[in-house]
Amino acid sequence: MKVIHSLSWYFPQSSGGTEVYVDGLVQELRSLGIESVVGASLNGTKEQSYQHNNISVYRYPLFPNPTQAQLYELEPPTGFNYFSSWLADHKSDIYHQHSWRFGCGVHHLNCAKENGLKTLVTIHMPEPLCLRGTMMLHGQHPCDGKIQDVRCSQCLGLPAKVPNWAIQGLSRVPSSLATNFQTQLKTSSSVRLQQLGRTIGTPPKVINHQKKLHRMFELSDLVIAPCQWIYDGLIANGFAREKIVLCRQGVSNFNRNFEKKQSQEKKLKIGFLGRWQDTKGAQMLAEAVHRLPPNCPVELIIHGMGGSKQDLANREKVMALASTDSRIKIADQLAREDVPKALAQLDLLAVPSQWLETGPLVVLEALAVGTPVIGSKQGGIAELVRHGIDGWLVPVTVEAWQEAIAYLAVRRDVVHQLSQSIKPVRTMKEVSKEMVVLYQKVLN
Repeated sequence: MKVIHSLSWYFPQSSGGTEVYVDGLVQELRSLGIESVVGASLNGTKEQSYQHNNISVYRYPLFPNPTQAQLYELEPPTGFNYFSSWLADHKSDIYHQHSWRFGCGVHHLNCAKENGLKTLVTIHMPEPLCLRGTMMLHGQHPCDGKIQDVRCSQCLGLPAKVPNWAIQGLSRVPSSLATNFQTQLKTSSSVRLQQLGRTIGTPPKVINHQKKLHRMFELSDLVIAPCQWIYDGLIANGFAREKIVLCRQGVSNFNRNFEKKQSQEKKLKIGFLGRWQDTKGAQMLAEAVHRLPPNCPVELIIHGMGGSKQDLANREKVMALASTDSRIKIADQLAREDVPKALAQLDLLAVPSQWLETGPLVVLEALAVGTPVIGSKQGGIAELVRHGIDGWLVPVTVEAWQEAIAYLAVRRDVVHQLSQSIKPVRTMKEVSKEMVVLYQKVLN
């Protein structure tokens, strides 16, 4: 059996949770006799081929300056022939897609189907269900994921004065027409005309998003949900249960082969490993620590990553807090091989996500080395962490995080008990065995 795995990013340029998951999966599949190759987009105009961890990787070019129609996947991206030619040249049995966006989306899945491959899609991120990309309704509360023209348009910022009947009417405007109209008005010097463009363009965008999700199910033999809230969101949109599989994430090479000892340090050592982007919550976490009384025995170590303009802006805000509070330390980004040791040296891993996570993998990685997690009380984190047993779940506010950290900083006995109650975590070996069963199911 041969499997093609595709996604929007990959090593060495990117090392997020999806990339780590795919790398772990293909390694374990190889141990089971399943051959895998990886295809991922790469910004630029040239293709690349190389080996990563002894797995063949092909990077198809994602040309700069895409049109609005391409970004909304109304038409294939420029240079799509690189991907289609590569796919046709690889005689495989299974096509497994791990992204659902411009660089690896509906056109790529359709191409695999046209080549006669059995197809699976794993939804690692909120985007297929949510145009905001967060699954947070109006940016405030978890959403059930059901795509609706009025509610989603309002969540995306449509003015409250636009009546529901108008939104429903605009949702019937062809996406291509609405996109062109919005693009033209976007450059207008008139703020009112710019707002008019957004008003006209948003409802058709929601409907196009809904159609793409339905197209995913038409083109997929199976859709894999790595967490319960993704599964529930797909059901809420009316998709058949028999086509959806709940297959949770696992960790690779994180064997807990030691007994984690109770820390003798006076300060509670809390770590953060993640991107600097808003939704990961590093700024909220730093603010919570900064608000603690000066004598509160806590130390926060932040291993941030990400180089986008917004990432760097958030990093500067956290560094400003750190410059006036010695308890907040900004550390270097960790190499993958250094993550287990760094996690094991913490009393707590903080995962203050402000969106719905499908994992994240770092939660499982921390638990795998015996480090309890203090995390946001929502999404995948709340599915993985048992509050008061092997971790601590906190509402997504600075005040709630400040209160939780203050309590745990003086109750080291509670933190130690959380560590002692951690159960063995799910591994990528288990995930890969389940995946082979799914591959065989679609082939048969």
